[in-house]
Amino acid sequence: MPLLLLALPALVVQAPAPTVKPVDRVQGLFEAITEAFIEGKRGAMAGLVATGKAGWEQARPDLLKALGEAEAVAIDRQVKAMAKMTPREQAVGALGVSKALSRLQGKSRQQELRHAHRTAMLAWCLVDSGQLNPLPGVAGAFQPVIDGDKGSHTLAVMSVQESLKRLQESQQKQQPGGAKKALKDLLKLVDVLEKP
Repeated sequence: MPLLLLALPALVVQAPAPTVKPVDRVQGLFEAITEAFIEGKRGAMAGLVATGKAGWEQARPDLLKALGEAEAVAIDRQVKAMAKMTPREQAVGALGVSKALSRLQGKSRQQELRHAHRTAMLAWCLVDSGQLNPLPGVAGAFQPVIDGDKGSHTLAVMSVQESLKRLQESQQKQQPGGAKKALKDLLKLVDVLEKP
């Protein structure tokens, strides 16, 4: 066997895996709680709440300086209380933790997408509880996403606009099923828009 073939594996340099910032990791853990609620996976929520709590406790020392003691204590209380909440309350509470942590992140396309995602999840939870009006500003949360796309995801942006239109029509006609479907479609579209 030629020596070059033996040496090739040693020449391949693997790119280091991107490191996830503690704040992003904790946000992901808490958003998974809400996603489980929306997907009807209520049985998984207790475990996700426990995982979110453990993730928060691990990241807390690193995040404390940026958050401040008062905000960190408020998150501590919310996280502790979530164990005794109903699944819907856990889902909404998890979004509150994620939103509080978002203050630590600068303005970016990724944060605009994450804000739109949180807003659509909160709206879904509200519709699920029987509240169709008013919903948090879903269209307003998606507007920076639409404006900032610059033609990278033209079909997905058109689908977002169509889903927002269906959401508005469902609200006007008091159709919770249609509103929840439009919101789920928006959540899936955020995943598409996150891809390069």
